[in-house]
Amino acid sequence: MLAKEYPTKEKLLEAEPDFVYASYNSAFGDEGVGDRADWQKLGVGTYISPAGCPAQTRQAKLAIGDVFTEIRELAAIFGVSDRGEKLIADHEGRIATAAGTARNVKVMWWDGGSDAPSVGACCGAPNMIMSAAGVTNAFADLTGSWGDTSWETVTDRNPEVIVLVDASWDPAAQKKTFLAGHRTLKDLPAVKQQWYVVIPFSSTTAGVRNVLGVEALAQGIAALPSGAPS
Repeated sequence: MLAKEYPTKEKLLEAEPDFVYASYNSAFGDEGVGDRADWQKLGVGTYISPAGCPAQTRQAKLAIGDVFTEIRELAAIFGVSDRGEKLIADHEGRIATAAGTARNVKVMWWDGGSDAPSVGACCGAPNMIMSAAGVTNAFADLTGSWGDTSWETVTDRNPEVIVLVDASWDPAAQKKTFLAGHRTLKDLPAVKQQWYVVIPFSSTTAGVRNVLGVEALAQGIAALPSGAPS
C-alpha cells in the first residue's frame, strides 16, 4: 500500500517496480505516476485495463468478454496462460449459474449522489454486470458508463429493485436512510419494501471481481421475500 489514492512517481520509483498495472488511464496522468512512455524508458512494463483505457481506444460498450480478454492478456504477459484460461472457465461457469437463478426485473444501479443520483448507464461495468445477471437496466438509455439523472425520473421509472453500491465514502446504510427519508422516494414500492441488493464497490468496476458482483446481484434478487417483483 503506497498511497490512499495514486502514489507520486517518486514514491513508486522507490518501490522499484518491474511492472505497473492500472485500472484507469488517469493513473498515468499528472496526478498519478507520470507518462507511460517514461516508465517504458526505464524498462518498466505498463498495462491499463481495457475498460479504463483512453476513450479513443476503449470499447464502446463493455461486455464480460472484455474482462476475460484482460485476464487472458495478463496471463500471457506473465507466462501463465493455462492459469488464465482456468480462471476464465471458472468465472464463466459461475456467471452462468448465477444468471440461472435471477429473475428479469427492472433494476436501478445507484452508485452515489443525493442531489443528482449517479446510476449505471448503457455501456460500463454496471450495465455489464446487470446484463450478465440477466436483469434489465432501468437507465440503459443514458450514455456512458455512469450517468446523472434526477429523482423525479427515478420515480417515473419506478425500478423494481435498487442496487446500492457500498463504499467506505458512501456506505449502503447511508443510502437506505436517505431513500427512507425522501418525501417522494419513500413511497416507491422498492423503497417501502426495501427491495435492495447491496454490492461492494470493489466488485463494480471492470476486473477480476466482477463475477462476485454478478453473483451478488443474482442471488440478492433471488432472495427477495414473497411479494417482491418477479
